[in-house]
Amino acid sequence: MKRALIHAALASPAVLLALGWQYGRLGVDPQKTLIWETGIWTINLLILVVLMPSAARWAHWPAVIGCRRAVGLWAFVYASTHFLFFVTFLLGWDIMRLGSEIVERPYVLVGFNAWLILLAMAVTSTRGWVRRLGRRWRRLHTLVYVALVLAVVHYGLMIRSDWGWPVAYASVVLLLVGLRVFRRGAPAPESAKRREMGLR
Repeated sequence: MKRALIHAALASPAVLLALGWQYGRLGVDPQKTLIWETGIWTINLLILVVLMPSAARWAHWPAVIGCRRAVGLWAFVYASTHFLFFVTFLLGWDIMRLGSEIVERPYVLVGFNAWLILLAMAVTSTRGWVRRLGRRWRRLHTLVYVALVLAVVHYGLMIRSDWGWPVAYASVVLLLVGLRVFRRGAPAPESAKRREMGLR
């Protein structure tokens, strides 16, 4: 039941977008709205993925970590849908043009690289891949930070005016990445204690 509720909550933005499309509630340019909103929800869920370990520690609620895989997979679903809408509505499935867009437009190249990282993480999210990759699995999945940074850069490069939201997202991501770097550089409590005692 809990798992079903989590997936229902994560799917709800997609359901609302589908209903908006069906009933003509997505504004004067519904195709652009679909592209835009799926991209925004990708970023929102990536931020949530990055926040969940810290939230679990602060709240002393380790069960939160068990939901992280579902959130990450839904982030990939929204990213893939965003990419699909871009190819469908803006390129008309012109694959040759897609190649030139990736090469010539920085925001497309950055977004495509973010999607490739999410694809690799989604494919290797199963228990079998965890066993096969061992320690390399954890290193691979820390690339979620890279994907998040690329997604926000992709967003920023698309904006021509009204920089409020891109700046807000960039500030949040810089804070999260900074905390990650600080946490990796900080000694573990046991290591610090051993050093104070003159041990190695």
